[in-house]
Amino acid sequence: MTVQAVVVAGLLFLHYQHVVDRLVWTWKNNGDWSHGFIIPLFSLYYLYLRRHRRPFGIEGGQTSAQLAGAGLLLLAFAIYVTFTLAKISYPTTVALVISVAGVVLMLCNWPWARWSWFAVAFLLFALPLPERLYVALTMPLRFIAAQVSASVLSLVPGMDAQPVGAVVEYFYRGQANTLDIEQACSGMRLLITMTALGVAMAFLSERPLWHRLVMIMSCVPIAIFCNILRVTATGFMVVFEREDLARGFWHTMLGLAMLAIAFSLYGTLSYVLNHLFIEQEKNEPTTAVAPTAGAPR
Repeated sequence: MTVQAVVVAGLLFLHYQHVVDRLVWTWKNNGDWSHGFIIPLFSLYYLYLRRHRRPFGIEGGQTSAQLAGAGLLLLAFAIYVTFTLAKISYPTTVALVISVAGVVLMLCNWPWARWSWFAVAFLLFALPLPERLYVALTMPLRFIAAQVSASVLSLVPGMDAQPVGAVVEYFYRGQANTLDIEQACSGMRLLITMTALGVAMAFLSERPLWHRLVMIMSCVPIAIFCNILRVTATGFMVVFEREDLARGFWHTMLGLAMLAIAFSLYGTLSYVLNHLFIEQEKNEPTTAVAPTAGAPR
């Protein structure tokens, strides 16, 4: 099985080499997807943590697993050919992940597929979304950041701030100006990073299914909240003529601070969920001792 896995992995790499090269180039040159280098490493780390549950040998049902794995490989090949001819890159990267799942299932059987399914599916977080879809997802986040930032800035005495789409128009000290919530400040990078982190933390430890669902669903509001803090803080720096703190090194440090806040909120949520219900051990039943009959009084 090991020899077969090595040979097939080599063939997959040769087949998808240009796809892998494009992914690595995007991870290196696009800051929104720089976390792509960490995703495969975490998948391997997840399998390492679950090594005590790793199946030993190949159990029955090999034929059905081989057929299912071959079906996934054929599906991946069809997706790859179709969208390569159509010059659409994102589905070809998804085909790579489907191929990995198919190889695991075809060579290692159902128990191995059940053991490793999360590590394989987690690789999807490393795939850059299509540019058009990415921009479409950032627009609502930019609108939310502009609306909340304008509301907070309006609390400053003598300032009038109004959101206009993804732009905040403000009037302060007799001067009118605008703050543009750019795509880089939409919070999409933080949202993707936090979603990947939330899913990872939800599956790293044994916990009920509803715990995992709550942790995953909380990623979006936490990421949006932290990005609103960052955009609002940047807006105050610009309004009060400290634009030097809104660029370069200090802007990067502000982003790292928001990431630390997001991690803290997520850790707090995990702690609350773990201590929300406390299981109490049942007391052992006590054996009643029958009273001894005494002499009549």
